[in-house]
Amino acid sequence: MANADTTYTGHETSGSLEYIEAAERGDLPLLPRERLWGFWEFTYANSALAIATWAFLIGGAVGLFVGPREGIAAIVIGNIIGVILTALPTCVPAGKYGVEQFTMLRSQFGPNGSRLVYFLAVVFLTMGWLAVLSMMFGRSIDGLTALVSGGEAAPLGPKVMVAAIGAILLTWFIVAKGPTSIKFFNMVISPALVLLMGWMMYLILSHHSFGELMGMKALAPPFEDNTLNFIIAVEVNLAAGFSWWPYIGNLGRLTKNERTAFWPNIVGIFGAAALGEVVGLLGSVALGNSDPTIWMAQVGGVTVGVIALGFVAFANVTSMANILYTSVVGLRQIGTSAIRGLRWDVLLFLFCIVPLILVIFYPTMYDGFFIFLVWTSALNSALAGIGIADYFFLRRQKLDLRALHGDPATSAYRFAGGFNPIGIVALVVGFVVYIAVFNPQTLESAPAFKYLTASLPSCFAAGLVHYVLTRIFARGRGWGNYPRG
Repeated sequence: MANADTTYTGHETSGSLEYIEAAERGDLPLLPRERLWGFWEFTYANSALAIATWAFLIGGAVGLFVGPREGIAAIVIGNIIGVILTALPTCVPAGKYGVEQFTMLRSQFGPNGSRLVYFLAVVFLTMGWLAVLSMMFGRSIDGLTALVSGGEAAPLGPKVMVAAIGAILLTWFIVAKGPTSIKFFNMVISPALVLLMGWMMYLILSHHSFGELMGMKALAPPFEDNTLNFIIAVEVNLAAGFSWWPYIGNLGRLTKNERTAFWPNIVGIFGAAALGEVVGLLGSVALGNSDPTIWMAQVGGVTVGVIALGFVAFANVTSMANILYTSVVGLRQIGTSAIRGLRWDVLLFLFCIVPLILVIFYPTMYDGFFIFLVWTSALNSALAGIGIADYFFLRRQKLDLRALHGDPATSAYRFAGGFNPIGIVALVVGFVVYIAVFNPQTLESAPAFKYLTASLPSCFAAGLVHYVLTRIFARGRGWGNYPRG
């Protein structure tokens, strides 16, 4: 394994300005002394990422299936499991080695295979997330202006579109300034949003006692079987936990060490997301609408509504900044030399073009949020299982940094033509298992779903297939530089 202070390109020397700039962009590992975040700074970053309108929407979606008593249990169970299984294969190696997440994936899928995973997990999904979050921003601004003027909100009106486009452009400007700008933005917004969530909870409880809230029913349960409705609510929250897979690894590489990379996810991602979801759940059932841009305008009058919607709107920008940064850092690693040669701000803007198009021509995508979220878990849960099997059980937490950053044609992680067919087969198996157990589009499920969910069988199946096939085939062929024994 290469030492962290080794020169990897033959040009930059460790500690030099050129090395630091390349490491910030993900081209080289970040050395511990060059990393920005300690425990609380990473916690702030995770909290800012997790406390956004999507948390309130997820809580509102939970309220469609179950009431607050079962809903809170589903939020805690689903999120804590999903976040732990996601942080282990992404943040732990990133915190240890300072390596960019999709560069690290070369050890699991090969250089070309990591490109395939990037386009599946980031290009399609992140561009969709940026569009959805910007539309959430737009709806929040539209609701805010409607409160101030006394008019009616227009969720598909021109103000929403203009504000959504503005949110994407503002996000581009923030991320173009680099991770230091994101760090400052996180540390300002995150504590304010935690206070706001406490305030919203207080207002909800001032209108309804805790006992009354716990006795409320689901808004629109699809099945007569309450157990099935509860497991769907758990699955929604597992999907929420696994949805962090493409993003938190590249945030974790900015932390000082493995512990700092892992534990803030429990405090920040889980704690903040659970808080936002519980508020969204209680607000939705108490006020009869799962859309936070509607019930927040009703819960405390004009002043409270304006403040709440304003904070929530800019929380979306914070989340967008984090996922845009991590995604484009990954794009530089898997892209061609032409992509890598583009200026940072230009590459960021090009990445934002598709979300801008979606906002303009497909604004109803916002209304498909719930289905979109659950579909992502069919991929992310399988990726998490493969990562856990590969890094912890097959590689025993050891990576070769020279092989990761060296010439792909001669890399020890080249596998077969730059692809690891075992990892790809495992990913397909995990995806197939998921949709065989649960169909997010129709909510149809196999009997096993009531006892196992869909994300956990997908995660386990993908990890098991990857482990077994690697033990049988990869070591005999000398693929992947796996340790013997």
